[in-house]
Amino acid sequence: MDIETKWQNAWERDGIFVPKIDERKKFMITVPWPYTNGSLHVGHGRTYTLGDIIARYKRSRNYNVLFPMGFHQSGTPILAFSERIRVGDRATIDLYRSYLQEYGEKDVDSIIESFKDPKNIADYFSNAIINDFKRLGYSIDWSRRFTSADEFYQKFVQWQFRRLNDKGLIKQGKYPILYSLDDDNAVGEDDIKDGDTDKVTIEEYTAIFFHGRSFDLIAASLRPETIYGITNLWINPNAKYVKIRIAGREAVVSENCLTKLKFQRDDVDLLGEISTATIQKYTYETPTKKQVKVYQADFVDPDNGTGIVYSVPSHSVYDYVYYKKKRGHEFPVVIEAPIKMVDIEAKYDLNSDEGREEATRDLYRNEFYYGKLINSGSYTGMPVREAREAVKKDLIDDGNAFIFYETSRHAVTRSGSKVIVAVLPDQWFLDYSQTWLKDLGHSMINSMVMHPELYRSVMNDAIDWLRERPCARRRGLGTKLPFDDRWVIESLSDSTIYPAVYTNSLQLRDLYVKGDLNDEVMTRIFLEGSPLNDKEEEAKKQFSYWYPVDIRLTAIPHISNHLSFYVLNHAAIFPKEKWPAGLIISGLVVSNGAKISKSKGNVISLLEITKKYSADIYRLYVAVQADISSTMDWNETDLAGITRRFNEFKDLLSKFKADESDLNFYEAWFVARFAVRLKQFFESMDKYQIRDAYINIFYGVLNDLKYLASRGGDVNRAITPVLADWIRSLMPVIPHHAEEYWHMYVSDTYVSVDPFQENFMDRYERIVRKFAMTCDQMYNAMDYVERVLQDIKNIVQVTGMEPKSVEITVANDDVMRAAQEFLNNSVSGQSKKYMQYLVKRRKDIMIYGFDEYDVLQRNQVYISKEIGCPIRIQRGDVINGKIALPGKPVIYIS
Repeated sequence: MDIETKWQNAWERDGIFVPKIDERKKFMITVPWPYTNGSLHVGHGRTYTLGDIIARYKRSRNYNVLFPMGFHQSGTPILAFSERIRVGDRATIDLYRSYLQEYGEKDVDSIIESFKDPKNIADYFSNAIINDFKRLGYSIDWSRRFTSADEFYQKFVQWQFRRLNDKGLIKQGKYPILYSLDDDNAVGEDDIKDGDTDKVTIEEYTAIFFHGRSFDLIAASLRPETIYGITNLWINPNAKYVKIRIAGREAVVSENCLTKLKFQRDDVDLLGEISTATIQKYTYETPTKKQVKVYQADFVDPDNGTGIVYSVPSHSVYDYVYYKKKRGHEFPVVIEAPIKMVDIEAKYDLNSDEGREEATRDLYRNEFYYGKLINSGSYTGMPVREAREAVKKDLIDDGNAFIFYETSRHAVTRSGSKVIVAVLPDQWFLDYSQTWLKDLGHSMINSMVMHPELYRSVMNDAIDWLRERPCARRRGLGTKLPFDDRWVIESLSDSTIYPAVYTNSLQLRDLYVKGDLNDEVMTRIFLEGSPLNDKEEEAKKQFSYWYPVDIRLTAIPHISNHLSFYVLNHAAIFPKEKWPAGLIISGLVVSNGAKISKSKGNVISLLEITKKYSADIYRLYVAVQADISSTMDWNETDLAGITRRFNEFKDLLSKFKADESDLNFYEAWFVARFAVRLKQFFESMDKYQIRDAYINIFYGVLNDLKYLASRGGDVNRAITPVLADWIRSLMPVIPHHAEEYWHMYVSDTYVSVDPFQENFMDRYERIVRKFAMTCDQMYNAMDYVERVLQDIKNIVQVTGMEPKSVEITVANDDVMRAAQEFLNNSVSGQSKKYMQYLVKRRKDIMIYGFDEYDVLQRNQVYISKEIGCPIRIQRGDVINGKIALPGKPVIYIS
């Protein structure tokens, strides 16, 4: 049995990650529960690995840690995949066949047949993910797991919604929502392919009528304030256009747009197709009474907006590029801003898509924040930010425009259904716009631990931005809306305060089975009231002890949705003492510099990770490859480097033999160096600076051991007094090998739950004290030696000398005393003779606290060997007109 499987089995057998209430300080950490429609890949694994590293570290510091996990089974994707399997969709069947073959399933066909029931998909991948997580060594308490499909949990969600409704936060009305055409249902971020990493939002366009002799054209824009700069209209020569009746007018839009309009308005009828040649026969009048022509341009996307674009070359990069080809450079300018199109052309490559996109962002940002209208009739002089709304309102009021909603990017659901924006009647939504709720949300965000700190303002902005949020759908898996069981609570809205259920899921499940779980019981358990029986008492006790969540760790894309709902729902329901105490927000993951996707062929599953590389190597990669907030790039080149150092560590420990004999100076230096590194490790980990912590305690210690060996020190003797603490510190990242070496060399306890001793530094100080130094001083001692050695080498290089001997003079007691008095601004008569030297060279003075003469004497043979000549060390003050300063000896080469 390999090392990793051996310890995974032992941890599970002995249940060491199932915590009990005790007298220690508790620490509860959660990460978002995974969605169970398929296997997870290397990108997903980063978040869960970081969470486990923190959980394990906190246990090593003697916290009572709860790291629970459940599974998200709500929403439409699982249901949609199941339906596609039911109708024999080949792409979906092939996808699931590939998942099952990777897991080594023999009877693939019968399992796929069972997937015609969506519950079987959810349950299969819940179990598969549990096994993936176990293989990665996650210290999760699986005893508390539950899913969003569990009936007892759905009782909790309905209780939550009734509480929100009591506070006036649940409303019903017309509202634009993201909508799946094939599924005929509202969708949220969790339902959309790549919705967690590439957010899809609803954008509000102004759809403007351009009056024609036989029919109108409709062009939709995010920038209605530019209508005075219109030069022409663009259509795509290869698109299909249709004539429709809308708002009592005959008008033309793309065929794609017609579908969207029918889901947003009740007054739209198809009249027939129309050719691009017919459209181009006529001129059209803008709302400013200007006659314009229609030209062809292949940049026009018929599936964006109305498929017709009005051209403003002075303020649109794409219009500028195409208009130059058609008509030259003459066009009106209607916005005055710091950056102009001529600047844009000079700054960016407008012949490439990337250059045009970047130039567009730069131009729009500058014009929106700093621009004002010119040559724009009654709007002249208005800032763009004000003019945009004013122009839009006037166009709509005059019957020349209407609101049209569009997705921020082309999107499909996880099962491949096209996503559009629909405006549905009687839509249920959560009203996050209320001032009292936002105030509580800001209070929570400003009082919690936030890492990285820069996301505190981002979170506050996200709270300000939130308004109404659709919270229910007509179909899908999940909890029935308690006010109207024709609706199902949508998948993000049912997963806001769910970490509370981790604390007492066992007791809640028992209460449900006995028929004793209702709103009154949950209010007594989670809020106010006295429990009526032992089960309620235990449920309340568990919740009271473990809650709130101390750290919630998730990725950047969740800020504007899940994390915002998480904050506001906690603020609405719970008292302040149960509000989340901290957030850690991690960066994204790419593979070989590219976004992870099947089309790029760079999807590596968690199962493949453990089979191909090992759990500990992957965990070490996650720990040291990037800071938490940075993007992590999974690539074979960097992985190979980390694997080499990990194998170096394994080779070192496999050959270790304890040696408790007295340490020499170099070995004591290593112990001191380790002690200081360990303190720095704690400081970094307490700030969640995981990369810094493990570069220090893993790579740094390995490098120190190499240096020690090069100096003739005994590696085994040096490691012996620090081994237990080194293994403890490495355990959060490489837990399997840490456990193996712990049992081989330290104890038959589990290092995973064996914490650092409070007074560990005292032992290291005692070891170092016999050399008349503290750990901090000895830590710096060899750095001092290396600096002196480098100074000698620099002198040799500059002078071109071949040294026959080197004389090193360190500051004597008189100079040392004078320097200390000088730095303390308390100069005595005896010290005055050194003052002119000290004033001139103040920046060179460095008082280490150790005896420089003694340290150099102990390293005399080493320095002599490195330079290749005899070395003499002495104490002195002024040598050949130079003063030997503390930390900066005089070097004389002959």
